[in-house]
Amino acid sequence: MDYSNTMTIQLTVGSKTYPLGIDRRDESVYREASKLINTKVNRYIHDFPEMEKEDYLAMALIDIAVSLVQETDVDRRIGDMIQTIDKEMKLNK
Repeated sequence: MDYSNTMTIQLTVGSKTYPLGIDRRDESVYREASKLINTKVNRYIHDFPEMEKEDYLAMALIDIAVSLVQETDVDRRIGDMIQTIDKEMKLNK
């Protein structure tokens, strides 16, 4: 990381604030990630008010991780399809 382009931001996740040293170009990504986590946590707080704070965070992070895995799987499948199309196009020339 180029330290001349770094900055420290404060992100609040749940009820805690965390200082993070990040690349300036990534600030909006970190803030959007924090917003996503908090939105999911708040949804779980609303839907399941009897649970503990750690449970809300865990459920939100599982939800996000599943989405990431699904997206990665979609990317892999699209890559496979592109390779298949390329092979077919070469055979039909």
